[in-house]
Amino acid sequence: MEKLPRGFSNFQKGIQTSRKRLLTSIASAPDLTFIIPGGNIGDHLIWSGTRQLLDGKQYKEILKDEIDQADGHTAVIAGSGGWCKAYHSMPRQLAIIEKNFKNVIIFPSSFDISVPAVKEALTKTKATVFARELISYKQIKNLCDANIAYDGAFYFDYTNYKQKGKGTLHAYRNDKEKGKNDMNTVESNNDISKTSKTLDEFLGTVSKHNTIHTDRAHVMIAGAMLNKTVYYSPSNYHKIPGIAKFSLQDFPVREK
Repeated sequence: MEKLPRGFSNFQKGIQTSRKRLLTSIASAPDLTFIIPGGNIGDHLIWSGTRQLLDGKQYKEILKDEIDQADGHTAVIAGSGGWCKAYHSMPRQLAIIEKNFKNVIIFPSSFDISVPAVKEALTKTKATVFARELISYKQIKNLCDANIAYDGAFYFDYTNYKQKGKGTLHAYRNDKEKGKNDMNTVESNNDISKTSKTLDEFLGTVSKHNTIHTDRAHVMIAGAMLNKTVYYSPSNYHKIPGIAKFSLQDFPVREK
């Protein structure tokens, strides 16, 4: 088992370290803009968790379609997986945001620098860049001002969704980030990151089961936080095993 960085020896210490690092990164900002880059319902969990992390701070929130007209001192870009081969819209967004803001912080994300646009953007950026797992951190640490912290979904309060569930949820993706598994063909498969209309529905579906099988990062995280047994399969890059091994070693989360 790979040794975790100092401050991440267990989940509770990791949460404390991550919270401190992220809040310290914005502590001196005279004004703050939280930028939502777009995504599926699983990404809504990142955004909601980040809003809870920022609770008590003054900030404005904008969507990706508004970044051309936005400006200010400090921009926080919500964490995402939009830095990989399947989805890499973030390098373009970052270039626009850096023109309009004095200081930019990319909250915990996964990165694949084998994608030329991703590597080039990170090599040029002056932003503070948080990885959400060790594989990404090792890729970017010599390219930019890199740091590491837990994914935004870990700051969400799951209390109201916790219940004893029953049965098994299969929640596998069928898009261009899909890995080599063919579990999305299981008759009972429900890719809740796409089929859920709201975050409440997404979390409610996870909560009513007791075992989760998935290749979706935020189904995996939600399952772990809701005390479910989770079996994960990789997508087509390192994001999911990376998050599991960095953040979820204290939970019943296992690679399938």
